[in-house]
Formats: sequence, structure tokens, C-alpha cells
Amino acid sequence: MKNNRLIVKKIVKELFKNGFCVIENIISPQDCNRKIKNLENLKKRIFKNKNFIDENSHNGQLVIRDLPLRDPKSYLDVIDKNLTMKILKEIFKETFILDNCQASASLNVKSKYNTLVHIDSHLPSRYSENTSDVVVCYCLNQFTKENGATRIWPKSHISGVRIQNHNKYSKMIKRNSKFVEAKKGSAIFFLGHTWHQIGKNINSKKRWGILCHYKRWWIKPSTDWTKCGPKIFKLLNKTQKELFGFTSISPKFNLKTKSRSLKTLRKAFQLNSNYFKTIQY
Repeated sequence: MKNNRLIVKKIVKELFKNGFCVIENIISPQDCNRKIKNLENLKKRIFKNKNFIDENSHNGQLVIRDLPLRDPKSYLDVIDKNLTMKILKEIFKETFILDNCQASASLNVKSKYNTLVHIDSHLPSRYSENTSDVVVCYCLNQFTKENGATRIWPKSHISGVRIQNHNKYSKMIKRNSKFVEAKKGSAIFFLGHTWHQIGKNINSKKRWGILCHYKRWWIKPSTDWTKCGPKIFKLLNKTQKELFGFTSISPKFNLKTKSRSLKTLRKAFQLNSNYFKTIQY
């Protein structure tokens, strides 16, 4: 246990220093292969769905959001990996939730490649301990510079700059950056206010990653996971219920009693599937 705490503290120290950190052997090669196969099948299905919004594949990145809702049995295990939870607890030091869990593939679009250098936090912070967001990218394939490895600007997390909105964007991104090459099954951790960009795929080899984005509990997530429905709710363990935001739903004012709960945070054991009987969809 003591060694585990030291490992976590070492990882967090590197994250706070450089804005990112790579950890190997987080997902087994066999599990990577299973998830790649699932994603390839999911890719075929979504492009047959007339309601699917293709955000950026024409520019070089395919994004498939909300994986735990699309296929909970294949992707719920990604959101609460043991080491990841320990690292996040050490960083946030308070309750945190899942913003999204999405697949990201780098595509070879040749000269049409055009993706934005950006941060995922709503607000940049010069202080690592005040970060509001942490992102974990699980590398299902080996990430190389040629197949679109994530590009990161080391120490950009202390710049206090939301780079995608900066009036000197073109000049500032010329600062030293690094292609984060990583082995299959590795995880790339980076703080939400670290500048990053999906790399350009120039060899057409597959580069699938799963991005899990976490936020402090008082920030609204990009997907309302509490509307997952009773079937998925029954699959969730205690930690996953917290990540879905079930323990941090804003209190409702009771118009009959003219009262409400005073606090937002609650305990996971107070939840059960009857919760959904009171929801109007």
C-alpha cells in the first residue's frame, strides 16, 4: 500500500510539473484488441445512423462520444480503473465526475488535416492543484508520430492561456511541442488546461484511443449521465454511480412542503433503481 501511494504521488508530481504523464501497461493487449474490434463495428453502425453528427473526421479526427451509453458492457470498465481513480483523488482531493468517455481515431486526410490546438478546461489555471479537469487517453494501438500520436505542449498548463481563443494563436503554437509516442495499452494523463492536439496521420495505420475526461463535481458535464435509464444504472458499481453524477444532482425544491435538501452531495448507498420512477422523460 505504501509503495502504491508513492507511485501515485510520483505520477501526480510529474503531471503537475509537465502537464502530462505516460503510464504503460494499463490495458492488456487482449482487451485493447477487443475494444478496437468493438469500435470498428461501432464506426460502421454510426455512419448508417442519419442522426449521428460527424464532428471532425473530414479534418483528420473521428470522435464517437458517450461510449458507456452506446455499449456499457464494453466500456464501463474504462471509466473507473483503479490506478486512475487513485491518481484523480490525489489531484482533485474532492468528489469528481465523468464529463465524457469517447473514442478518438486519427485519420489520414492528407492535406485536409486541420485540427485545433486547444485545452479541455473551460478556464485555464496557472496552478496545477487548482485544475478543474483531468483527461486520460487510453492507447488501444501504439501511438507514433506517423499514425497521429497526441501532440502536447509541455508546461503549457502553467501559461494561464486558453490557446484556442488567443489572438496570437498561430505564433504561440510555434513553441516547443512533443508528440507523445506511447505503447499499446498505455495511458496518457494530462491536465485539462494543458495545450494539446491530435496528431496528423501520415501512414494510414490505425490509431484508436479512448478519452476519459473527468471534472470536479460542481461542474456540469457534457452529457447528463443520470439519464442513463434503469438498465444501465443496475450495471453501475458505487464508483461508477458517483462518476455518472448520481451523488451530486442539484436538490429539487418541493413545492408542496416548501423545502429542499440543503446540500448537493449525497452518499451512493442512498441510491437505487427506484430513482428512475420519479423522473419525467
